[in-house]
Amino acid sequence: MLLKDKIAIVTGAAQGIGKAIAKMYSEHGAYVVLCDIQEDKVKATALEIEKETGRKTVGLTVDVTKSEQVNAVVEKTLELFGRIDILVNNAGILRHALIIDTDEKMWDQIFNINVKGTFLFTKAVCSVMMKQRSGKIINMSSCSGKKPTLKEAAYSATKAAIIGFTRVAALEMGPYGINCNAICPGATDTDMIRNTFLTSPEVEQEWIDKTALKRLGRPEDQARVALFLASELSDHITGESLIVSAGELMGQ
Repeated sequence: MLLKDKIAIVTGAAQGIGKAIAKMYSEHGAYVVLCDIQEDKVKATALEIEKETGRKTVGLTVDVTKSEQVNAVVEKTLELFGRIDILVNNAGILRHALIIDTDEKMWDQIFNINVKGTFLFTKAVCSVMMKQRSGKIINMSSCSGKKPTLKEAAYSATKAAIIGFTRVAALEMGPYGINCNAICPGATDTDMIRNTFLTSPEVEQEWIDKTALKRLGRPEDQARVALFLASELSDHITGESLIVSAGELMGQ
């Protein structure tokens, strides 16, 4: 077990990539705190994972844009488990719109959830990890933070910001034994993607054709990389952004 008895917080964990990461961490011996704004769904997901793996799993409701709620999650995790070894900042949203059609409300919403949420959870957790002098922080960026994509000005800007934030966090926290890295998924088969741009078989095939491996990503593909970055196998890696896209970027 790569994460035996480690304590992990995963945000945006009610479904999709976050759920896959939480489940894989539990399968590898971790105790996982799942966080999501969807109260019923995150509690049901936590219960499902606990039943499947036999590891204590907790589902907590949180709005990642509210510092008091974020701090409460950290306090509750410490109350339950006494430490925090891993943080995965996965909570995020995607909205498709041309720049001319993007209003301030949409822009602010995407930045608040994707970037501010990552900042707030990292700040809340890093003080704990600094005292422990150990920890792994994994931030979910995107290939859209590496390349331009039509109708993703706000989303792409947030994902590029996460890469920059990750690098600074790695510099600041490295002396305390904390690794901070980002994952940049390509098109991954989740409800969020299905509801935004993979809206027809033709569009799906276009994205598949862009990849070297000729398939969409699966949540488990991203979870495996998150497992690696959370484990001791990645102890000498920090400040990096790992692209997990089936070679999608090579087709640009």
